Amino acid sequence: MRKIGYHFFRVWLRTALTFYFAKIKIEGLHHLPTGKPIMFLANHQNALLDALLVATHCNRKPYFLTRSDVFKTTALMMLFEFLRMIPVYRIRDGKDSLKRNTAIFERCSNLLRRGEAILVFPEGNHSLKRRVRPLSKGFTRILFLALESNPSMEIGIVPIGVNYANGAEFPDKAALYYGKEIKVQDFFDKDDISGSTSRLKEEVYHQLKELTTHIEEEARYDDIVQKLDRSDVDYLNPKAVNLVLENEAILNPKSKGKVSPFKYLWKAFFMVLNFPMIILWSQFIKPKVTDKEFLSTTRFMFALLIYPLQCLVLLVGLLMLFSWPAASMICLTYLILNVVLVKLQW
Repeated sequence: MRKIGYHFFRVWLRTALTFYFAKIKIEGLHHLPTGKPIMFLANHQNALLDALLVATHCNRKPYFLTRSDVFKTTALMMLFEFLRMIPVYRIRDGKDSLKRNTAIFERCSNLLRRGEAILVFPEGNHSLKRRVRPLSKGFTRILFLALESNPSMEIGIVPIGVNYANGAEFPDKAALYYGKEIKVQDFFDKDDISGSTSRLKEEVYHQLKELTTHIEEEARYDDIVQKLDRSDVDYLNPKAVNLVLENEAILNPKSKGKVSPFKYLWKAFFMVLNFPMIILWSQFIKPKVTDKEFLSTTRFMFALLIYPLQCLVLLVGLLMLFSWPAASMICLTYLILNVVLVKLQW
């Protein structure tokens, strides 16, 4: 029953993400090995959306480490456990709380020994900046714990580059790039754990920089982003953007073409169709989101919960005026029109 419930929830989330994003691009799924434990390591830009995109767009059903401060109530703990979310503790949660990570890492190692997949964001925090931040060594502790108990176990790492066209806006586009498998045993030396950790972190860091846009110069970050934006680069193609950065082609940015007036028309039409939801979001929910990295996640969760309710209210109202088939057809048309308008706004 639990598996059926998880499968239903996963399909629901994937469908909602498809409706929410104007486009979701997936590349490199053929790199995923089967029949062995896997650790997915992804860059972290857009809070919970990163995890949801990965969890719903691959052929594995990963557990994923999540910041402990979201496990605030018993109800949330039960929900997140159902969703295969495992709390991980950071220094900001209190120095004493870090000790609890020992049990968390041991649990993750046991999951790998059972052949499961785990998703970890090794940067340790999220940021909408288009760069890969230094990696923490927590993921190596999990991997090496598993190998110390079973040195012959084959564990694979699959790096994932998570990319957004404009992570804080709606509608947005997303692209996931799955990198080539890294065999952990090739980097593990039980007599040199420190060296093993450094080598593995460096390899993962190198791949992640190729799978997402990486702006190396922090001091010139804002200036470089402005030039990239004026050059109208495709952030869903990180290889091409990184090539532009490498060749400094952004020094002479090209002018953008004119925005089609139809895009404004589609946006206005969408706002009219969803006027109650947009007012509720813009006036009551959005002002309470202080962390820009949580903006898209909050917007998505708001739509995930409120949009079905809006459709239900619409259906009930229509049933007072029309027959069941007619009311159902109008609701279906309303749903399809919304999806089309989201796609057309790009």
